[in-house]
Amino acid sequence: MVSRRWRALALLPIALALAACSTLGLGRGERTIAVNGSGSVVIPPDTVVVTLGVQTRGTEVGEAVAANNETAERVMQAVTDLGVAPEDVQTTYFSIWTQPRYDEFGMPTEEVTYVVDNSVTVTLHDVAMVGRLLNDTLAAGANSVQNLSYTVADPAAALGPARTEALADAQRQAEQLASESGVTLGPIQTVTESSGGGSPVPQPYMGEVPAASDVPTAPGTLEYTVQLSVTYGIR
Repeated sequence: MVSRRWRALALLPIALALAACSTLGLGRGERTIAVNGSGSVVIPPDTVVVTLGVQTRGTEVGEAVAANNETAERVMQAVTDLGVAPEDVQTTYFSIWTQPRYDEFGMPTEEVTYVVDNSVTVTLHDVAMVGRLLNDTLAAGANSVQNLSYTVADPAAALGPARTEALADAQRQAEQLASESGVTLGPIQTVTESSGGGSPVPQPYMGEVPAASDVPTAPGTLEYTVQLSVTYGIR
């Protein structure tokens, strides 16, 4: 019995030493420097998306729908005549609603006017065609342009140079902080990216003068940005 007690007492300092070493190891974290780098690239758009609308009115719903169908067909034909592929033309909205009718004294009557709205979205892969598209479809009967936006077909390719610039910016900041702090910069530990793009950069129209029959348009340029949060180890 006494022998077991002395054996336990002899092992106690070793157990306490191991526990102390384990506690010190868990409390030591790797030292790091965290910086945010930014980069951007400005490029011309290569794609334009246009949403055209046809609105008709009538005292009878069938009359209003028939008139809308006829006009919408002419608009679609004008788009087709420009060589736009079928997969780049999509009906994106169709609605029928009513408006109250009023008498000569401004009082509502029991009659209503039927309003039919039809919207078609067209994607052009040649931005130089947008002026002609607007002219031809408006002449065919479209009576509203609900959206016109420029973009690029491959945003990933646009973000490549911006990402490179952002990483170089982060590296410069980290090297400066390490130097001024008297530490040695180690390898990258983590990288987190947030990106945005497609912001138009206003500039005067510098393209070719459109034909007299085309609606004047200016594609301008688009700015794509990348923000990188980079963590470096230090020694």
